[in-house]
Amino acid sequence: MSTAQTERILKIAAALRASVVVVLARVDELSDLIDQLPTTPQPPRAVVIEDHDMVLRLDRSTYTVRWNQRSCFLGYTMSFRVLERLARRPNEYVSTERLLDELWAATRTASTVRSTVCGLRSKLRNARMADLADMIDGRNPNHYGLMLRKELVAR
Repeated sequence: MSTAQTERILKIAAALRASVVVVLARVDELSDLIDQLPTTPQPPRAVVIEDHDMVLRLDRSTYTVRWNQRSCFLGYTMSFRVLERLARRPNEYVSTERLLDELWAATRTASTVRSTVCGLRSKLRNARMADLADMIDGRNPNHYGLMLRKELVAR
């Protein structure tokens, strides 16, 4: 190997070494910035809505819906997530577009929400919670809401 080739190799190695040092410094800087980001709050373990004669509880630890002395295991499914999202703001409509944005990671259509709500209602009816299933209102075009009595308040 000639002296020129050796010098060229050493020059390239020095440039690579310098590049690696810069990259490592940037990685450290990025790690520090990530550590300083605020942590995202975890959703509550349960959503509870209650009145004198009825209680709705969506429990994230068991992915179960409890309604008036009955329970329905939904698992960590889109049905559970949709019901949980609607229960967080009872008596308010949420657009299908917002549900898609908040709950589905991939691109979907409004029919995805319709089919999920239809399956959710079916599961609730099978668990003898037809009255709760009927409170999931989709009569407002491209919107869904959990329409409970007005005096109910989420806590």
